[in-house]
Amino acid sequence: MWTKPPTRAATPPGRKKTEPLGPLLRLLLALLLATAFTACDPAGNITVALPPTSAGSSGYYVDTLTVRMATVWHDSVVTSTSGNLLVGRYRDPRLGTITARSYFQVGIGAAYVPSSDEVFDSLVLVLKPDGYRYGDTTHLQTVEVHRLRDPLETAKTYYAFNQLGYDAAVLNQGASARPFRAQSSLRTLRLRLADALGQELLTTGQAGRLTTGAEVNDRLAGLVLTPAATDDAALLRSQISSDGSAALILYTHSPSDPGTALVENFTLANGTKHFYQVTADRTGTLLAPLTASLQALDVAQTAQEAYIDGALGLQTKLEIPYLATLRTFGSRLTIVQAYVALEVVPGTDTRYLPPPSALTAYLSGRGNQQGLAVGSSTSGALSIPFQSGTSTLTGLETGFYTLPVTDYCQAVVSRTLDNNGLLLVSGAPGSPERVALGGPRRAENRLKLALYFLNQ
Repeated sequence: MWTKPPTRAATPPGRKKTEPLGPLLRLLLALLLATAFTACDPAGNITVALPPTSAGSSGYYVDTLTVRMATVWHDSVVTSTSGNLLVGRYRDPRLGTITARSYFQVGIGAAYVPSSDEVFDSLVLVLKPDGYRYGDTTHLQTVEVHRLRDPLETAKTYYAFNQLGYDAAVLNQGASARPFRAQSSLRTLRLRLADALGQELLTTGQAGRLTTGAEVNDRLAGLVLTPAATDDAALLRSQISSDGSAALILYTHSPSDPGTALVENFTLANGTKHFYQVTADRTGTLLAPLTASLQALDVAQTAQEAYIDGALGLQTKLEIPYLATLRTFGSRLTIVQAYVALEVVPGTDTRYLPPPSALTAYLSGRGNQQGLAVGSSTSGALSIPFQSGTSTLTGLETGFYTLPVTDYCQAVVSRTLDNNGLLLVSGAPGSPERVALGGPRRAENRLKLALYFLNQ
């Protein structure tokens, strides 16, 4: 449909509004593009409010253009290169039950050769949570420690979908297995582990078989952090501290001086490998049909919502399938400005579940593969910040992201780029921040496309 620009359309500073198109030209263009716009979405607004830049040039306004939107699952989220461990579980009404487990080795800075008469006292795992939490920290939760059965491979890259075998027995017992609230003030977590494991390490050291990191890993392949089976609280992040404060600490004493503790730190920083696993049980959610990597689920199947989650590898795909049709305006068409405004679905971002602070856009392949980052040759990948403001549709305060697509649209119209769409991903890949974005056919908080172009 071709109409006069709506009076509410923003006019860039210092410019006047373009005169509306004449009735005859309007009719001609409508006939030329009728096929392209038969499936138009009411949200795909393309607005022009720019004056001609020279004699004979024209600015155009189109009030509808189809925008397609879908959630894509990319399962290749690397987690073995960060300095973090992640553990916990929470239930998300849209994404399902999210569970995080961490797998890690411990190591030594120097050979551990205790004297033959040393006596075991205790074995304590010290974790160093930072201020990051994701989920409801008012709920109680538990961190359980298990013995890793399958060794980590030093040269292997581990992803969020990877898992390794571990013993079912929980090593921390008694007070160290009690539920707690993961408040931001919690910066040290001390978990006393089974005496049998501590005695095993002491005996192995006394036998002279804990002199290198490899020997430590031969005896103890590693440890695994898991939430309790019934937890519904928050994901807790801990640091692999370079200062050695995160460690498996073995306390012993000499019979001749029982009052003096002898301490051996098997630090996480000296361990050569670690990663965290993040899974989602989508049973009963609208995302349940999303079962294969690179699969796209259209917003028509998800209540006109698309999702982004860094740790789960959820991305939002945007397509503007009829961009090339704009060539009918003329061979000298120039897109001056184009952007997509994406509003957050009300009630989905809370103090416990904040959205990503920024998004990044990538070119999409035909099969939804993630291509090059959208940006410039000078600034690199473009960061799309989360913002708050008043929705033009509801008049209420809402969160939103504004994605510039000027260069993308111009390249498609100029035939220098295939029109395979864009993928929006979390600016913090590997982190569980998630956001629900309104689709193009929502009654409120829907996607809006604005495009300003001239034909000179």
